[in-house]
Parts: sequence; C-alpha cells; structure tokens
Amino acid sequence: MRFGIPATPRGVAAATFLAFALLFLIVNRGAYEGFFHGDELDNIQWTRYLNLADWARGFLLPKYYPQNFRPAGHLYFNLMGRTAGLDYRWYVLSVHVLHLLNVWLSWRLLRRRFGFSPWAAGAGALFFGFHMALFDTLWKPMYVFDVLAATFSLLCLSAYSSGGPAALPLAFLCFWLATKSKEMTVMLPAALAAWEYWFGKRRWLRLAPFVALSLVLGVQALVVNATRESEYTLRFGPAAVLQCAAFYASRVLLIPHAGWLLLALPVLLRDRRSYFGLAFCLVLLFPMLLLPGRLFSAYLYVPMVGLGMVAAAAATRVKPTWVVAFFLVWLPYNHGVLRAERRETLSLADENRRYVSKLEQILASNPLAQAYIYDGVPAALHPWGIEAAVKYFTRRGDLAFYPAESSDLEKSLREGEGAVLLSWDPVLRELSAFARAPGEPDASYIVMSRRAPVWQLGEGWYSLTGHFRWCRPRATARLRRPAGATEFELVVNMGPPPAGEPIRAIVYLNGRVAGSSELRRGSGWHTVRWPLPTDAPGRVRVEFHVEPPFVADPERPLGLAVGAFGFLPREQP
Repeated sequence: MRFGIPATPRGVAAATFLAFALLFLIVNRGAYEGFFHGDELDNIQWTRYLNLADWARGFLLPKYYPQNFRPAGHLYFNLMGRTAGLDYRWYVLSVHVLHLLNVWLSWRLLRRRFGFSPWAAGAGALFFGFHMALFDTLWKPMYVFDVLAATFSLLCLSAYSSGGPAALPLAFLCFWLATKSKEMTVMLPAALAAWEYWFGKRRWLRLAPFVALSLVLGVQALVVNATRESEYTLRFGPAAVLQCAAFYASRVLLIPHAGWLLLALPVLLRDRRSYFGLAFCLVLLFPMLLLPGRLFSAYLYVPMVGLGMVAAAAATRVKPTWVVAFFLVWLPYNHGVLRAERRETLSLADENRRYVSKLEQILASNPLAQAYIYDGVPAALHPWGIEAAVKYFTRRGDLAFYPAESSDLEKSLREGEGAVLLSWDPVLRELSAFARAPGEPDASYIVMSRRAPVWQLGEGWYSLTGHFRWCRPRATARLRRPAGATEFELVVNMGPPPAGEPIRAIVYLNGRVAGSSELRRGSGWHTVRWPLPTDAPGRVRVEFHVEPPFVADPERPLGLAVGAFGFLPREQP
C-alpha cells in the first residue's frame, strides 16, 4: 500500500539526518571511553575458533540453539575481534553506525510505506533514535544482537510491504537473518500478518513461508524450554508475565508504569498506522514477557521501532508547535537519564579496564601457569569474562579456572602444579597476583591476605574480607609440616558479635585433634596456640570444626573469621 505524500527533497533529508547523526555522536561520545563487559570478551574469544563449516551450519540451518548461538551477531564479534582486537572504540563506533542506519531505515519506512509527512516521520524516527531506555544497546556492544535484529526486521517489513516482484524472497531472507540475530524476531510473521490485515490485500498465503519458519524455531525452543532450568527458561504463568510487563511498562517512557498509557493511544488516534505500530511493539516484545530472569530495558530496542510509528501517528494529530514542545521536554529528560546511566557505566568500565590491563601483564609474567584462581571479580566482568580474557591473551584452551570461594582447591589443584591467584580489591580497584611456580612446595603457615596460597584451601571457604577469610562451620586446608614444628597457631577475629553463646573451635591434623578453644563473641582478635606431639615432617590435612556456627544462616553459614593458621616456628620466606 502506498500513500500519496510528496517526496522530501533529498538535500533537506540528508542534511537533517546528518545533523541528527552529529548530535547523536556528540551526546554519546562518552561511550567511546567505555570498556568490555564479560559477555563481550567471551564472544570475542570463543568465536575466533569457529570454522567455515560452523558458520555455514549456523546461517543455513533452521535450528534453535539452546546455547544462544546467534550467527549474525557472533559473526560481528568474530570480524571485530580479528580487525579491532580489544580496541573498544571501534566496537562502539560500529554499533552507532548500525543504530544510525536503523534510524534512517525507520524514517524511510514511515515515509515510503506508511505515508507519514516528513515532519511526522522525523518525529517517529527521533523518538526511536534518541530514547534512553535503549542506553545499554547504544553503549555496550554485547547488545549488537538486538541492533542487528532491528536492522533485518526493518528491511523485512520494508521489502514485504513494497509489493515488488522480488518482495517476498527478499523479505524472507531478511526474516531469516533476523532470526539469526535474536530469537524474539520469531514473532515477526505476526507483525507481517497485522500489516496484511490493515494495509495489504489480505493474501494470507504470502505469509506461509514466514509462519513455517517461525513454527519450526518456536517448537524447538519450547522443547528445549521443557528440559532446562535457567534464567533463559520461558515462564508462562500470569505472575511472570505481569512482572515482565510491569518492568517494561516502567522503562518504555522512563516513568514508572507510564507505558500502560500507550495502550490507549490507538483508540485516541484512530489511525491504522498507530494500530500497526503498537501491534508490532507488543508481538516483538511478547517473548521477553516470558523471561522474568532476563529483565533488561535494552530488549526494548526492536519493539521501539513500532513505538516510533505510534509517535509518528500522534504527531499527525497535533499542531507542529505541540510536537516541538514535546521534544523540548523529552530530549533534555532523556539526556538527564543518559548522564545518570553514563556515570555508572563508565565506573564499571574503569574497573574492567584496570583488571584486564593488569591481567595481560600478569599472564606475560607467568607463561607456565596451568590454573587460575579468581578471588573477587569486578561486577560487570563476571567469572566468564576473566576466563575469556585469560584465554584471549594466552591463546590456550587447556587452562583450568577456579573461584576462590566455595571451591575445594586442595583437591582440584595438584600439589606443585603451576597456578596464579588473581585477587581483586574492590575498594582500591586493583588486581594483584600471587603465583606458585611449578614444583614449588606447599606453605607451612598461611596468612589470609591477597598473597595467600589459596590453592591449599579445601572446602568451606569464602572470599577474602579485609584481613581475614570466613570459613563455614566445617572447612579444610592443606599444609606442609616442617621439621622441628612444635606448635600449631590459629588467629581469628571474634567481633563484632551477634548475640549468642560462645563458640568452640576445634582443629584436626590428619584426623587427630590438635586442640580446641572456647571463643567469646565480640572479643576481637585472638591468637590460639596448641603444642604438637613429635611427628614426621610432610603433608598435613587440616580440618576446622566450629560449634555452634558464628552465624547459622542456612544459605551462607559462618564458622570462623580466620586471619592466619599454621605451624610454629614459622619458616622464613
């Protein structure tokens, strides 16, 4: 369907778009100071090992991947990783170019396929192009999947609605690529059906190949969903849907629950184009309403294309002065949201940059290490980001990784195996490392610091907290008893107290009681020593028993806040 709207002079349209692009890049210039998150590092690292056959299967087979393999987006990370390495600025620039392309495609669709005036189409494109609910999409390359999904969805809708001889094959190709970008686009045939109903000739057979592909992918997703339990599991209950709907309703206009008001706009506007825009938004958002474990406003990127159409329809019903007045309020408000989001995003990026930069130096100094232990992780890097960065720099896939907390490192790491402890200080935002060279003997005394040999800790230990490390009511460790050891020492922090009776700490060496002591809560630091019977030097298994627990939390019980333990006299380093 075509509308009789005169064409916009190309020079005017080009100048307007270039002005918007320049303003957009200036306002979002802070994004170029960011740094990779864990997901991005992971995608850059593992996609470089895919071969041509892997890419061919990913793009050509109508297959749903439970591991969220999205060939279009992952090919982006593969190509960017090969050309830009870890230069974050190129990733941001490429995402911004794709977004500006989507803004242009949106404007073109509104003008040519839906007949909006240049003024109304510009209002719709501006609403979509500078909406800060999409902040993460524009500042973090990890959401390139959503940006590409919008690109192919816009191309699909434009081709389908053109009516030309190559319209259907081209539209289907774009739909195929959209599904290879983000799973939510499996709902695109419903949007095409809405177009056919309101603007087409209701030739429903045209939709057959689109519906067939959607069903093939949808059935696979439902089968996988029935056999897995994760944050990606679809929840069909009304409570889950309402939770998700409330979240997105609060983000779509950046005001709590204001998004519900959009449901009334088509009734007020009485414009089929607004009906279609809202339908496009809702059907593309529908899969995300089933994922309460994945609530991110960046997922509004594709649905926001439809809301841009609703905004264009609204602009046709009011005087231009009211449209100008709206954007004079809306744009500064969005810029305020951007500034607030920018502070947090750049703070997290600074942590990640510090960690990864220092990590590269550490890896170069420890080429023989076989295992890496991370004690503390920057909030936006995640354990998988650390693992990806190590593999990226070392180009090795045979390395082992362990969290220092709640890992039985004593059993996991072989004695004498080369290992590196990566210890992150969240206060100073510094990464320090402590390495054990291959063949290096165990320590006989452990001080809980960022250089503690955590590979000698067994089960029941938490992350380092200041100058001590909490253990569970049952915890184990491994020490080397030196020749001439006469005492065993335990240093603990007993305060500040929760109310309760004193606790008893019992220490076992190779299954035999070495000593026990009653410790009063809130009494501060204690150093307890027990004499040792004569015994041969060698490897010793240490067990700590605490009765009752210092904190009896079923999910995170606390036994002792251990500052140090080991054999006396202490060996000189």
